[in-house]
Amino acid sequence: MNALRSNNTVPQPHAPHARRGFPNASQSNNTILRALCLLLTGVLLLTSCMGGEPQEDLREATETTTEFQQPTGAIAVPYTKLDALNPFFMESLVNASLVSLLYDPLFTLDGGFMPQPLIAKDFTLNGAALDVRLRDSTVFSDGSPLSAADVIYSFEKAKDAPLYRESLKNFTACAEQSSAAVQFTLGSPDVNAVNLLTFPIVKAGTAEAPETPPIGAGRYFYQVEDGRPLLRCNLRYGAVSPMIGSVRLREVTESATLMHVLNVGGIDCFYTDLSDGVAKRSYAGSNEVYLNELVFLGVNHFGAYLKNAEFRRALSLALSRSAIVGNAFVNHARAASTPFNTSWEVLSAYQTAESPDGDPNGADALLGKLGAGMGRNEVFLRLLVNEEADAFLKSAANLIVEELSYVNITVELTEKPAAEYRAALRGGDFDLYLGDIRLTKNMDLSPFFTPDGAASWGINLEGSDLPALWADYQSGAKELDVFLNRFNELMPFIPLVYRNGQFCYSRVIRSAIQSTEDRLYYDIEEWLV
Repeated sequence: MNALRSNNTVPQPHAPHARRGFPNASQSNNTILRALCLLLTGVLLLTSCMGGEPQEDLREATETTTEFQQPTGAIAVPYTKLDALNPFFMESLVNASLVSLLYDPLFTLDGGFMPQPLIAKDFTLNGAALDVRLRDSTVFSDGSPLSAADVIYSFEKAKDAPLYRESLKNFTACAEQSSAAVQFTLGSPDVNAVNLLTFPIVKAGTAEAPETPPIGAGRYFYQVEDGRPLLRCNLRYGAVSPMIGSVRLREVTESATLMHVLNVGGIDCFYTDLSDGVAKRSYAGSNEVYLNELVFLGVNHFGAYLKNAEFRRALSLALSRSAIVGNAFVNHARAASTPFNTSWEVLSAYQTAESPDGDPNGADALLGKLGAGMGRNEVFLRLLVNEEADAFLKSAANLIVEELSYVNITVELTEKPAAEYRAALRGGDFDLYLGDIRLTKNMDLSPFFTPDGAASWGINLEGSDLPALWADYQSGAKELDVFLNRFNELMPFIPLVYRNGQFCYSRVIRSAIQSTEDRLYYDIEEWLV
């Protein structure tokens, strides 16, 4: 199990453009240059036709002309030789940060965690069958056409890849329907299954070697020049060329030094998931990256008070998520009043049950029904924390102890080394525990509602209708509010915050930038350098 983040005032990135290609960069200094390129292309085509020669394909002509106008801007980003550069073998965060530059997936998730098509044109979900049609005329960086066979090859690679196998475990097959359409088969129905089709699509047969990046259809492609690796702008990606023509890869050995390397000019930007619990401060700027990583308070349902749903609800009301966000996570998190990602656009249709500031009076009223609360019986609980947790989490644990004391609940904080922490969870030797978990992009809560789930410690599933209600939502049999209302009644665990990451950049980049967890270099086409 891992750690988590909470709610911010940072605006969410806009949704990607519906068409494939670079977003409009009309405010860039390249606008006039692009117009001249297009004008020159038209003149060449007209001249060819007047001369009686066969007319050249417009797309090919545009590509050929554009190749003489390579963007000259450059930035430097980190990578490590200790990990693979092939996305189906890589495991490190620093190398994984490069994936969205080199490869496009079928879909990407926007700032609201909603799927937006990239290589895909559209999809149809019918029970356990997920049909995807591909965009017309998509080509790889080497000019070869992308087809269903490449999608199938990429899927088979991703199924066993460290970065993607967990999210694809419910996918049992991918079959060709035509050269421009595939069908994915699910082990069980999932209304959000399309959110998981975010693995990179690569050219069939090119992803066999860990040390060599396969051929992709992304905004940049991999090259080695003078013995040094870099990413070169893929001029076949779209009709609009960015200012940044090359992305130089600078080797790093320790992620902890990245901010120093940035501030002394060794690199121009980098991403951190803040799993070290240390907020980064760039001389130029940084922006928040919303993660699907939940920090929660686990509850042992077999305790004298904790077996009561009203007591668990009182605990939730007593906690101020906004204080945890601001004081413990230094605003690198978003308050979570439901178990779902607070940035998920789907939630906007539903009312959340609690204020992020908590409700101590409401908590005391519920506790009073049980003879507890302010001026009544004092309750003693033990809070288990992983000794190796990051500073954000440990600070959150101390805040929880403080806030529960206001409603006459005394909490003993117990830190244990990771192995002992896990043993205590397995043995039920806790009242509360602080946990965090990286959820898959389909918002799957199964880790909490299956007996062997990674976050099901202490939850009494016997006789509970929550697992069935969750399965009904996933299959499309019930709306999300049915599950949410029942969750709020039972409060099997207490959601606290969703974590943020950070994308930091130097003064070399002269424009405000946007990032999503799926697409860290979201608007690199519009960057000014």
